[in-house]
Amino acid sequence: EQDPRGSELAEAIAEELAPRTSSYFQVFVSDDEGNKGQVLNPEEPVYGEHYLPRKFKVGIAHPSDNAVDLRSQDVGLLPVDGEGAVWDLWSGGGMGMTHNKPETAPLLGEYLGRVRREQVVDAVRSIAILQRENGERKDRRQARWKYTIRRLGVDAVKQELRERFGIALQDGEPVPLPPMELHLGWHTQADGRSWYGIPVENGRVGPVLRKAVRRAVDELGLTVRCTGQQDLMLCDVKDRAALEKILAEGRVKLAETVSIARRNGMACPAKPTCGLAMTEAETILPSYFDAIEEAGLGDVDVVVRMTGCPNNCARPPSAEIGIYGYGKNDHVILVGGSREGSRLAHELFPRLPGEQMIPALVGLFRAIKEHNTEGLPVGDFLHATDPALLRKWVGIEEA
Repeated sequence: EQDPRGSELAEAIAEELAPRTSSYFQVFVSDDEGNKGQVLNPEEPVYGEHYLPRKFKVGIAHPSDNAVDLRSQDVGLLPVDGEGAVWDLWSGGGMGMTHNKPETAPLLGEYLGRVRREQVVDAVRSIAILQRENGERKDRRQARWKYTIRRLGVDAVKQELRERFGIALQDGEPVPLPPMELHLGWHTQADGRSWYGIPVENGRVGPVLRKAVRRAVDELGLTVRCTGQQDLMLCDVKDRAALEKILAEGRVKLAETVSIARRNGMACPAKPTCGLAMTEAETILPSYFDAIEEAGLGDVDVVVRMTGCPNNCARPPSAEIGIYGYGKNDHVILVGGSREGSRLAHELFPRLPGEQMIPALVGLFRAIKEHNTEGLPVGDFLHATDPALLRKWVGIEEA
């Protein structure tokens, strides 16, 4: 498969959007008395005097893998061809919301058009400047670009990109978004060497895995990459048997020993690590998968994502089954997102107590296995099924 050189593009965008002056870093630096010191150069060519009102994220997908969930980003990019000469430009996504604030919501990025590679970095910088100039600075809940672009209007933003910034934005139909891929197990690299994907539950590299990876790197000269699903890839393998021996001696859990449901799962750290979290996520999702596997449902191929609050860092609103915290021990359950990140999930249980989570999820997995007789992608099946009927199958009709 051709390489669209997304890594090179990511590095170019990061370099272009990096702060240019010491004044940016001095925002975060002070002495013991709280003095920030002399600002050496306050001129910031992209961010200006006041910087951006909120964070600004850029995601670049591969033609066969949308693990970055590009429509959940402030700017999302997908190569139109294998050479990476032309890119589809999406903008205005974001998964965060605030409970009981209907003016906030998860939103998917809008399609702006196609841009040639030589103007992609300019297009991203231009969107950042539009956010700097027009982003909401008084109400933090409305400060993300996803609200700014809708307030300005997508057509107005496209006009600005073309006329003010000189971006040769081409109208057209976007190429279909690829699904999320896991990249686990053995794969052959373009240079003839191999890489091996190891599942890492919720991205938490524990002592056992850390020790084995360190040994593999030291003894076999491997490189390590992290996937968009928070798993690890051990790359540049010349001797597969030698790596398998190290992993076996290190008691590393390999992909074939982990259920597909657990492999697909993702959770944010939440409690007790994150001060914003209302509930647990990373510490409790494994117990949900334990119950699902004990019920004989671990082979149901469904993407579950969970967060401890509606900031939705693990992106439950675009998952096939999404969960986020509400109050001390309650959770919202969403269903019906797509593996391509092209559709948001809808509420199945607006507020479910913690003690009902395992029965609800086991019932939901069982309903998928028993009633998805047409073999639809799970997200499509859950999206099309009437919520009342689905709750009846689950066995919990009142949230």
